[in-house]
Amino acid sequence: MSNTMSDTARYTVLLSDLSAQRIQQYAQDLQSGQAQPGGHLAKVLETAEAPDTLVSMIQALFDTRRPQIFAESAVRGEGSDWTLHELGLLGDISVAMPVQVHDDGAHHQPNLHAEPIEATLLFTPGALLDNGHDCTPADWDEVVRDNALHRPGFVRLYERRLLPVLLHADQEAARRGRRALVTVPGLGCGAFAGEFKGRIEPHLLAALQALLDKHAHRLTHVALVRFDPYRSTPDAEHRFGATVLRVRALQDHPDTPQLCAPRAYEEAGDDFSDCDLFSVVAWDHVSWPGNDFYLGSRTTDDGVKAAATTTMRQMTGIEGQYDPRGFKYQPPAGWRDWETLIRRQGLRFTVTAEQVHVHPLG
Repeated sequence: MSNTMSDTARYTVLLSDLSAQRIQQYAQDLQSGQAQPGGHLAKVLETAEAPDTLVSMIQALFDTRRPQIFAESAVRGEGSDWTLHELGLLGDISVAMPVQVHDDGAHHQPNLHAEPIEATLLFTPGALLDNGHDCTPADWDEVVRDNALHRPGFVRLYERRLLPVLLHADQEAARRGRRALVTVPGLGCGAFAGEFKGRIEPHLLAALQALLDKHAHRLTHVALVRFDPYRSTPDAEHRFGATVLRVRALQDHPDTPQLCAPRAYEEAGDDFSDCDLFSVVAWDHVSWPGNDFYLGSRTTDDGVKAAATTTMRQMTGIEGQYDPRGFKYQPPAGWRDWETLIRRQGLRFTVTAEQVHVHPLG
């Protein structure tokens, strides 16, 4: 059984050119002594060669990740574990993962697909604005000014984080001769929001609108971006070139959670028969894709979408089985949960040059 996960078919690492430049600069600053690593990265560098390329620096940062951890409560970010700069770099990296989807992604009592559907999960961290240790949260300085939410900061942050995943969806769909239907959750609107909970959603929507308005000409194979902020929100629809942005909150549309077959999202005049499903996942800066579910918990957007899909197989290279009673993709017999399997097998979250795709912001 392999002790690494370097198969390029399992997942793709996505980031903007600006984020790539910042990561490479951090590698240079570490080598020159201009920057000091956080506690976890320092430990990684004790047993690894000093990173001197984009890929080796991403690998070193990924080696600080934990399969299951909650960034809003377990992370300090003042250097004892990670530095604020490292958290910002990690937050700007997304992972695209082709999976089979067994249910519709409802948090409770989901509907099962008669046959698993093919989809791509797009693991992307939202803005982290909470810290359980009274330290500065990872993304605070960029999106908060004078203790108020700063919309230009939101727009910049989510352009860096979401444009690469939307471009990936566009390019994958085009390669197949298809179109992409992208579901988007309320990134950063839950536990990450901290004192701003309940106020993030309009800023996230504005960031999506700004991104699509600026880059619609590069997203010609994205048919629909369906934004689900969960909390009851007025329906809205905006068109940007070939792409429709539709706001449909789960509380108002409980029959269409985020892992339905594309045609389930059709409304009057729609035809999504030529669309493939891509679903953005509200990821964590310092976890592996799937976070909560490594301990068997089908909670949070990350844990639910991992439980409903073959995410664990993609991450470990080990075949599990979907349990239609528990609504979870379970590890092989004899293993209590996926985190135990990973620890006992010594598996790593590895990155190769072939897996890293850098997308220009301009």
